[in-house]
Amino acid sequence: MESDTYRYACAILAIIALVYYAKEPSRPRTNWLGWLCMGWAIYVLARFAFIYVTTEHHDIGGSDWLFAFPLFFPILGIAFALYEREMEKVVAAFFVVALIMLGVTVALTIGTIATGVAVRPLVMNNQIHGAVACGLIFVMSTFWLLHYLTSPAAERRFARLAYVVSPLILVLCVIAIYGAKSKGVWLAMALTLPVLAVIGMRYIKVRARSGLVIACAITLLGVGLYAVRHNLDQTAGPTIKATASMFSGIVGSSNSADTITQTIQSGNTPVAMDERLQLWSNGWELFSSAPIFGWGNEWLERWRHTRYAHVSYTLLHNGYLEILVRFGLFGAFVMGLILASFIVFVCKAYRQGVIPRAAMHAYLVGIFFFALTLLSNSNNRLAIGESLALVTSAFACWCNLRLRPTEANVPDLQAAAR
Repeated sequence: MESDTYRYACAILAIIALVYYAKEPSRPRTNWLGWLCMGWAIYVLARFAFIYVTTEHHDIGGSDWLFAFPLFFPILGIAFALYEREMEKVVAAFFVVALIMLGVTVALTIGTIATGVAVRPLVMNNQIHGAVACGLIFVMSTFWLLHYLTSPAAERRFARLAYVVSPLILVLCVIAIYGAKSKGVWLAMALTLPVLAVIGMRYIKVRARSGLVIACAITLLGVGLYAVRHNLDQTAGPTIKATASMFSGIVGSSNSADTITQTIQSGNTPVAMDERLQLWSNGWELFSSAPIFGWGNEWLERWRHTRYAHVSYTLLHNGYLEILVRFGLFGAFVMGLILASFIVFVCKAYRQGVIPRAAMHAYLVGIFFFALTLLSNSNNRLAIGESLALVTSAFACWCNLRLRPTEANVPDLQAAAR
């Protein structure tokens, strides 16, 4: 459900974790990654304040302060440690709620979906946000099911729940993503599903029944896609043709900017694609004028002087441009380093037996899918992206905590909480 509730949850969890962290006599020490996260956040806030004070109109940009969220990452890792014994229950409860929400919203819109009109899955501000949420739930639910299919030692009550809930979630997510008519999410899912299939095939070696599940899922998906092929072509066909024509022109032209301008001015370019090209052109113009450190919260004032300043939005509809325009290559490097470090810690946690294989794969494939959605939408500036960043970073910081020599302190934190 799209709201600001995740921010309050973040603050409450951070306060709880700080209290127990302060009480712990031999508390874990912050390592370089924790200091990097907090240092980056301080840089973002300090730069925001400096530009606000020194600019004539006291520029505040657009949601620029959200990029200071890494300040909370390390302490949320401690919060995760406090509740790690309950996580299997939390995950199960989440999927039960997700099933209910999907069931209700799909049931209410199934007639509309059948007519080919776009709908909003879950309770989201628009269909794109809902489709992204359904894609993430699809990925996570897949590995939730695979975990119990291939882990004989897993607790049976949760396994039985996953056997029933997960297949229903997967079916409902596919229907909802199709109904949302978000071409960017369709593309992200088209590239993610083969990755899921390849990884899923590796699980088959452990349990034959998981192979049957995957085979059935692929068959049903193929039949469903064939049944709605005409609607898929009607929705995505014009965009695909316009994109192919644009890239063909770029390859055959010495000036790619002219080709993009012609695509924007062409009457054959779909409205959504046309607006995105204008936004991306403006974004690239701003980035090119300040490539190293970006414009900070001054970018929105500069936006008014770009070539397509008349375009309806200032949400750039590309998550990477959102970073580059504000913080340049320096910001992209720091944020990329933080994410790469998180991935390394999660993979190490799996190799050392701290987390199950499915948890690592859910983390990696979930981020892969989300990274693809950023190509056509600024999901990192939306509730779905911000809350995902907080949760996945808390998980990665907890993995980092468990891998360090002070991991014996983690159960002490849990004991304090109890």
